[in-house]
Amino acid sequence: MPRGAKPKVYAPEIVSLVSEMYQANHTQSEIAAAIGASQKVVWNLMRRSGIAARIAAKRDQWGERNHQWSGDDAGKQALHRRLYSRFGKPCKCSKCGTEEAKHYDYANLTGRYEDLADYAPMCRSCHWKYDMKINNIHSMRREVK
Repeated sequence: MPRGAKPKVYAPEIVSLVSEMYQANHTQSEIAAAIGASQKVVWNLMRRSGIAARIAAKRDQWGERNHQWSGDDAGKQALHRRLYSRFGKPCKCSKCGTEEAKHYDYANLTGRYEDLADYAPMCRSCHWKYDMKINNIHSMRREVK
């Protein structure tokens, strides 16, 4: 604090409101919005009034609770990240059963990309063979029409 400056004194009503809201599990930012101040002001008020702050911890950000969740409109990369976060890195091919391949991928089985249950772990060789089979079926369907 600079020389000659007086310590900041907050109104007791504001201090009790902040204390009640913080004990009701509101964040400092939510309290700041409610009282019309910044988060920094709320932090200083709590520090100077002896209100103990919680340990900062991330909230559950999985799936629809994430503010950037795009649901079924997610891109290919986001869908593969979901696969890896839910099922982990594949280490066995579901087609040939090999566990000695250098690379494994998740192959989509029917074209419903948003459905995580519609993927199977495959070695790169089986994945390519499977995709060529699917591409040939799709091209045959186009020729028949």
